[in-house]
Amino acid sequence: MRVVVTGASGFIGSQLCSHLRSLRNEVFKIDLPHDDILETDSLTRTLERARPDRIFHLAARSSVSASWRDPVPTWRTNAWGTLSLLKAARSAAPSARILVVSSASVFDGARCDRPIVEARAPTPLSPYGASKLAAETVARSYGAAHGLQVVVVRPFNIIGPSQGPDFLVPSLARRIVSAARSSPEGIAVGNLQTQRDFLDVRDAVRGLIRVMELGRRGEVYNLCSGIAVPIRSLVETLLCLADRPLAYHQDHGLLRAGDAPYLVGDPGMTGSRTGWRPTIPLVTTLADVLAEAAAAASKERRPRVGNACRATVPASEHNDGTG
Repeated sequence: MRVVVTGASGFIGSQLCSHLRSLRNEVFKIDLPHDDILETDSLTRTLERARPDRIFHLAARSSVSASWRDPVPTWRTNAWGTLSLLKAARSAAPSARILVVSSASVFDGARCDRPIVEARAPTPLSPYGASKLAAETVARSYGAAHGLQVVVVRPFNIIGPSQGPDFLVPSLARRIVSAARSSPEGIAVGNLQTQRDFLDVRDAVRGLIRVMELGRRGEVYNLCSGIAVPIRSLVETLLCLADRPLAYHQDHGLLRAGDAPYLVGDPGMTGSRTGWRPTIPLVTTLADVLAEAAAAASKERRPRVGNACRATVPASEHNDGTG
């Protein structure tokens, strides 16, 4: 199978590519700095060369906070970028199956107390959530109008090793590792009352492939565990896994206005249509993330060798199709 993955070097995309290769697929990456998702002509040429049977579209600007600071790049990449890819696919790979990765943030303005089903009307609050809903709309309408085999998936909170440091779980893990070695006061945390649906990235990758193969054209599928996890429970589990006992306290300066108190998905339709089920316990995922943070901290403390005056180049912001 010949497979194209956009956003291929991101958190989910990189692990998806590895898993696809392990299944003996030929994988073609579309990612910055070599490819611009907004350049339809260039994308068309890339797809003509790749001749894909499958296209996983994960490329996105995925920072909610950045979308508030400057919404335009988020809208351009997530909404227009999706249309750009679909136009290229229509021209160069019209028979390919296309999986467009949206986000549970299309419900970030929701007020509910039970798991969200796919048929629930989206209620985006953030520019990021609104841009992902626009991407969904483009995918389904353009796909239907031009006979493309488009399926949409909505991941909820995908976590696991190699996730960027600005996301909740790796950020907590880094602070816990640091505090375990130097801070008797423990760590400060934000809102502990919200409840979220967490899914290991390795389960998510398997789910993406199952939805790609077995999802029905034009439909939307949740990718989630269906389990409501209070952030307080998440914090306490991470602290229990730490090298030594630590305390935590709530810092009101870390609270974010507008956080939905409950954002949990219902995986029932995805499971019934594809047979996919998550298999990795949350505690295993958290232990893996914490171990990765500890290894990174140990590496940072090692004496540097070579020229101490060597300049370093700051890494550019990477965008992925995370939820």
